[in-house]
Amino acid sequence: MTRTPQKIEVFDFYDANRVHKRASIKSTRQLLKDLQTTQPGETETHGDFPRRSWGTGGQPRPKSLHGTGMLRMRGVPTTAHTGATAYPYVAGTSLGADGVYLGRDLNGGGAFCFDPWRLYERGVISGMSMILFGQVGTGKSSLAKSFAVRLVQAGRKLSVASDKKGEWTRVVQALGGSVIQVGPGMGTRINPLDPGTRPSLNAQGEPLTNEGWALMVRTRRMAILVTLVRILTNRELSPAEHHVLSLALDTGVQAARVRNGVVVIPDVINALEADKTHPDVLVAEASSVMAMTLHRMTTGDLAGMFDGETTAHFDADAPATSIDTSALQGASPEAARVVNACSGAWTEAMVTTSDGGQRLVIYEEGWDNISSEADLQRMVESWKLARAYGIFNVLILHKVSDLNMAGDHGSRMAAMAKSLLADADVKVIYRQDRSTLKLTGEELGLSDRERSLLKHLDKGVGLWRLGASSFQVKNDLTRVELALFNTDERLITAATTAPKEARV
Repeated sequence: MTRTPQKIEVFDFYDANRVHKRASIKSTRQLLKDLQTTQPGETETHGDFPRRSWGTGGQPRPKSLHGTGMLRMRGVPTTAHTGATAYPYVAGTSLGADGVYLGRDLNGGGAFCFDPWRLYERGVISGMSMILFGQVGTGKSSLAKSFAVRLVQAGRKLSVASDKKGEWTRVVQALGGSVIQVGPGMGTRINPLDPGTRPSLNAQGEPLTNEGWALMVRTRRMAILVTLVRILTNRELSPAEHHVLSLALDTGVQAARVRNGVVVIPDVINALEADKTHPDVLVAEASSVMAMTLHRMTTGDLAGMFDGETTAHFDADAPATSIDTSALQGASPEAARVVNACSGAWTEAMVTTSDGGQRLVIYEEGWDNISSEADLQRMVESWKLARAYGIFNVLILHKVSDLNMAGDHGSRMAAMAKSLLADADVKVIYRQDRSTLKLTGEELGLSDRERSLLKHLDKGVGLWRLGASSFQVKNDLTRVELALFNTDERLITAATTAPKEARV
């Protein structure tokens, strides 16, 4: 099919005023002719008009362009597709004003407003998740916090699954939310086997029955137990181990009902200990291994955090909640992974309900979450349910190559990490090092123009990719937000208040 070229007409100022200008020039020439009564070279005047000494073209001299005609701009015949692709950065498209203001669109679109729920309804995006990339000091944390604060002020809710640095604590408190602090000696417990918040409807939009709710809770509990064992053993479970773990969970639930409580990990451990004398040697051996593995959850640097019923209160009606795990800095890698898995699973159990309203869930320092296969798999599964529960997920990473921490090329973990990247229909990239630009461009499908932009982006300026559209956005912060989001304040305060000999 041949496409007929469309001629782009350019507005001609002279053609638009041709009649008027001709009449004006004619009357002016006639007036000057009537006033000219002396020979050229004389300096007499008549009224307010000087006598003309030269022709209309001025004094003849070299290179005076005497006698040139009028320049006329003509349109260039081309197709609409060619014109759009040849000049994509003359002026950018706009998402409109339907959303919270985040900053200025530097490609000519004016104010940049963003609301993922509205964009999903309009069909602009097809997934409810975002990945934010940015080197330290480029402004990615300020963007995430300003986005969260403004969404909460617009009526949405916020949950931070695991605040590893404690940077979100004062932000959540400023919004009137609640902060749950977890760590050695903190005296706060989170039960990863909590049933969570019961929704009124199931995934098909039908009323959730008691049987359906019981199956949902058991599936969730079994998933977190398997995740914890995989983290602690760094391997997959054998069929016998999976079998005895499932039996121990059911036995632990029955024991909790006797005392009118909620099943906890010690209940599962007690059931496993009882099966160590099982007549079946395979069952007895698997029970012994699983019991010893889960004992790690009740001893050492994990003692007192996940070995009892929850002491913290999750307020589903609070505008914002976060789990502050900054007290675990310096803990063993396996302990950090266990805390990430437990806090993330517990948060998701509380917020995955269609009755809780639209909620933003932040995964800070996401490179730590994807380094564990069990935690990564849990995230992939929960992200796919985000649309059903009105959740928008934000995963914060330093660079695209952080996804390679999930596993070797071609491995199952690498495939799951790529799945997170594919499911994220919104990608925001802040300034990147030259060494990472090639991988960033390949993984995200950036154009040459977009790759060159990433080398020189100023602080607070990011490249937004929404499907096939791209925007260069300068994040604007208020004075209150600047003070609230300053992550260097504690470092500066510590440096200025330290003894002089300690600062030398």
